[in-house]
Amino acid sequence: MLVCFCNGVSDRKIRRLVREGASSGREVARACGAGASCGSCRRAVHALVEETLSALDASPPEAARAYSRDSIAPLPA
Repeated sequence: MLVCFCNGVSDRKIRRLVREGASSGREVARACGAGASCGSCRRAVHALVEETLSALDASPPEAARAYSRDSIAPLPA
């Protein structure tokens, strides 16, 4: 589903960015532009980030170690 119509960013893209290290809406915006244009999707972006981070924290131990907030490298500036 498209979340950011201005930049054509889907929920899948946002979830992937979080799994790869983004931990805030601002980091997602820097990585793909979602929420950086008109701003109408910012709440949805933030909700997807939090939902995905919570799901990663609730994963089984093996997956949680692989994708915990502490083990993921930050996105480049």
